[in-house]
This record gives sequence, C-alpha cells and structure tokens, in this order.
Amino acid sequence: MTVAPGQWQLVLALLTGALLLVGLTWFTWSRIASRRETERRIEAARVRSGHIPLEIPTVRGRVSEAADSVPDTLPEWFIQGKGEHAIVDEQPRIRVRYVDAQGKKAECTMQVDYLDVQKKFIRGHCELPGDFRRIPLHLISSARLAESGQRFNVDTWVEAVRVARRRR
Repeated sequence: MTVAPGQWQLVLALLTGALLLVGLTWFTWSRIASRRETERRIEAARVRSGHIPLEIPTVRGRVSEAADSVPDTLPEWFIQGKGEHAIVDEQPRIRVRYVDAQGKKAECTMQVDYLDVQKKFIRGHCELPGDFRRIPLHLISSARLAESGQRFNVDTWVEAVRVARRRR
C-alpha cells in the first residue's frame, strides 16, 4: 500500500488551507475584540469626564444648590428649562436579577434608597411593605429600568453617580 505523490500534495494543500483559515479567523476575532475593548474604554472615559449616556436614568434639577450658572460640561442644546439640567438619578426604580446569600438566583423590583460607592452595594425597598434589601454590586447579574424595561448597566451608573457626587 503506497501513497501516490498527488495524494500527499492534496493532503498538504488541505492542511495549508485549514491553517490559513484558522489564522484568518483568529486575526479577525482579535481585531473585533480589540475594537470592542477600545470602544468600552472610550465610553468609560466619557462617563468619568461627566458625560451622561442615554441608558443612565436622569432627573431634572439643579447641579448644585448655590450654582446659578450653567455647568461647563453640558452642551448648550442639552440644557432646557430654567436652570435645570439632566443629572444622574441616584435613586432609580429598577428590576434587578442577582444571586442571593444562599447562592440562588433572585429577582426583585426595587426603589433604590442608597448607593454606597465605597462598599459597593445598593440598598432599597421592594413592593412589599418592610421588604428592604441590601445587594452587593458584584452579585447583580442584570438590571432593567422598572418603568421602561430598558437595559441598565449598573457599573456605568455607579461610575456616573461617583462623578456626579464628586462634582457637587
């Protein structure tokens, strides 16, 4: 049983083609991953500089009690009303999916009462009277705004709250 030289060339060509395909796939995948990472880092830098993304819940109000001037971080088209600006809502009503203390998945709709950015937890009350919960941020798997059902990025919200508190 001998192998003809033409068959070796066919096997070698197939292996070369498969190796090129794997290399091209890896190159494309790494380019896409690096582009996504760059976009994520740019968005995080914007939030740290005071930009409020659209997925962050906002309320209308004064930036500070004593300030009557327009803050320099907001564009003119964004400013509406009489000295009121869009500021980060520190107490939104959200639907949270998280892992509880027993390691089970849980879900609740809560009105956030307090966000501790140092200890990294949120505290709030749910629909039932007396149902208060304290949820560490690292245990939250997903969150949505209760009114609209829009996805809610907790990490971006925490960073925006941190920036807003620092500016006050």
